[in-house]
Amino acid sequence: MRLHRTLVPYIILFIVIAMLAGILPPKTSAQSSFYNEAPMLTERVANGELPTVDERLPLVPLVISPVEQVGTYGGTLTVPVANIESTVRPSRFVGYESLVRWDPQWLRVIPNIAQTVDTSEDSTTYTFQLREGIRWSDGELFTADDIMFWYEAVLSNPELTPRPPNWLSTDGVPVAVEKINDLTVKFTFAQPNGLFLFELANSLGTAPTTHPSHYLQQFHPDYNPSVDELVAEHGVADWIELFGSMTDSSNLAKPTLGAWIVVERGETIVAERNPYYWKVDTDFNQLPYIDRLVFVEVGDIAAYEAAIADSDAHLAFSDEFATFAITDASVSDVREITLISSNSTSLVLGLNLTHPDPVIRAFFQNKDVRIALSHAINRQRIIDEVFGGEGEPYQLAPRPESPYFNERMAYQYTEFDLELANELLDQAGYAERDSEGFRVNGEGMRLTFQLQANAVPEAESVVIMQLVSEDWQAAGIDVTVDVFTNERTDEYNGLLFAGQHYNYSSEGVGGLDVILEPAYYFPVHPFASFYASGWGYWYRDSSSEQAVEPPAPVQQQMALYNELKTSHDPETQVNLMRQILEIAADEFLVIGTVLDPNGVMLISGNLHNVPLLIPQAFTYPTPAPTNPAQYYIDLQN
Repeated sequence: MRLHRTLVPYIILFIVIAMLAGILPPKTSAQSSFYNEAPMLTERVANGELPTVDERLPLVPLVISPVEQVGTYGGTLTVPVANIESTVRPSRFVGYESLVRWDPQWLRVIPNIAQTVDTSEDSTTYTFQLREGIRWSDGELFTADDIMFWYEAVLSNPELTPRPPNWLSTDGVPVAVEKINDLTVKFTFAQPNGLFLFELANSLGTAPTTHPSHYLQQFHPDYNPSVDELVAEHGVADWIELFGSMTDSSNLAKPTLGAWIVVERGETIVAERNPYYWKVDTDFNQLPYIDRLVFVEVGDIAAYEAAIADSDAHLAFSDEFATFAITDASVSDVREITLISSNSTSLVLGLNLTHPDPVIRAFFQNKDVRIALSHAINRQRIIDEVFGGEGEPYQLAPRPESPYFNERMAYQYTEFDLELANELLDQAGYAERDSEGFRVNGEGMRLTFQLQANAVPEAESVVIMQLVSEDWQAAGIDVTVDVFTNERTDEYNGLLFAGQHYNYSSEGVGGLDVILEPAYYFPVHPFASFYASGWGYWYRDSSSEQAVEPPAPVQQQMALYNELKTSHDPETQVNLMRQILEIAADEFLVIGTVLDPNGVMLISGNLHNVPLLIPQAFTYPTPAPTNPAQYYIDLQN
C-alpha cells in the first residue's frame, strides 16, 4: 500500500530519529536499502563503484511530490536549442540548487539545501540550518565550510569581487557570513533586508552553493601557495583568470549539487544523473528519474526531427525558434505547456523624463502629453500586424494572473482615440503647428525626437516602434525611429549612460515578479530605470552629480519601497507594494502597448510530471522550480 504523500517527510524523520536512538537497529549489508535507486546505480554499487543509496543520501532528504504520479527510471530527454553556445537551458535543468528556492507555482520561498531558515524580527539576520549529509557529485560532503569558502575567498576578495552585488549588500555595506557550526551559517546585514530570501531564490542566488571548497581551493592563492604553477599549466594570464575558468559552468570537472552532471559540452551538451543527488520522491525513490539530458542545436524542422530520433522523449521552448514551428504535423505526439510570461506589456515606451534638453524634458514630463500619446497608439494594429491578431491593449501593469493585478492601471488610456489625443496635446500647450503640420513648442521650434532601439531592423520591438511613430506623426509629433544595429551599440550605450537618449524601450518587466522587478513602476536604479535615470541616481545617492530630485509622488514611492525592503512580513510587503502601484497608476510614468503573450513549451506525449502552467522569467529560471528531477519518461509508450 502506498503511503499518503504528506506523511512521508515525517515518517522519514521518525525512522532516522528512531535509528539514532536505538529504537530501530541500523541496516546491515544483508538488509535491503531503505531508499530505491535507478538500476544503473544499483549496478555500480554491486561493482563497488559507489556506496549504497542510503549512504549517498543525506540524513533527511528533501521529499518532492510528483506532479502526476511516482515515475519510473530511465530514458534520454532531448532538448533542442537555437544556439548551443549561448543557450541558458542547461543551467535551468542542472544548476538551480540554492539554500532556498521558489515553489513551483512561484507563490513563496521554500527550503532547499537549507532544511530550515530563521529570520530575525528586524530582517537583518538569516540563519540557515543545512541538511546533514548532502554530498557533492564526487561524493564529498557539503558543509558550512563550502559557503564560508565562497564568502571569504570570493565575495570578500576585492580582486574577484570589486563590488558585492546589491542583493548581498545594504546601504553599500556587504553582508557578513558566519559559520556557527558545520551545518549552520548566519548571514547578517547592516540594515534590514526583507527581500533577501526572494533574491536568494532567484537565478543568481546559487552563488553560495556552487563553490565546492575541496576542489576550488587549489586554484586560489590564499589556499595554495603554488597556484602560479597551475596558472602556467593552464596557459592563462593570472590566478584570477584561472579561478574564473574553474568556477565557470563550462568546467566539467567542478562538482555539482544538481540532479544531473554535465559530462560533455561541444556540439551537444550532455548531462547524466548525479548518483549523489539528495532528493527523493514520496515512495522513497532517489531522484532524478531520467538518465540523460541532451541539448542539441537545431535550425529547422528536419534538424529537430533528426535530433529527437534517437531520444526517448523531447522538450522544446517555442521562443528558441523563429524560423519554424515545432507543432508541424510531421512531428507527432506533441503536447503544449503554457509558459506564463512574467512581462507586463510587450514593449514599454519609456520617454526620458530627465532628458538634459529642457524643452524635450518639459514635453516628456507633462502627464497630459503622455496620456495623449497613449491614446494616439493604434494598439489593435500592433496586435494584428505583429501578434497575428492575438492579444489585448495593455499598459505597464501587473498581469491579470498576478495577485497585484490593478484594472485601472492595466487599461487606462489604451483606447485608440486620435481626436482625443489631439485635443489633449492642444490643451497641454502644443496646439501651434508649422507649415508641414508638425507641432511646435512655445518658441516656435518643431518638437522632434527619435524612438531609439538597440536591435536589428526586423526585431519585434523595432516593428512596434515603427507603427507607434506613424501613429504619433498622425498626431502632429515629428518622431522617427533610430535603429542602433550591432556596429552602433557603443553609441547607443553612450547615450544611455550619459542620459542623453530620448527613450528607453524594452519588454515591460514586473508583470508577475512585481516586488522584485519594480523598475518601470518607479525608478529604482539609474540603469534599470533608464526612462528617468536622474531620478534613479537620486534614489541610490541623492548627492550624486547625476542625481535629479524627483517629484513628491515618486519620492513617496521610494520611501514606501524602502519600508517594504525592511519588512519580512508578507502581508506588510503586499500592502506597501499596492500603494506603490496606485501611485504608479496616478503618475503614468511610462506607456505600454500590448499584453505580452504567453510562451509555449512543447513536450513529447510520453514525458510526464510536467505542470500544464509554468511561469517564465529570469527571476524564475524556467523550468527549474518545477523540479525537472521528477519529470519521467514512459518508456512503454
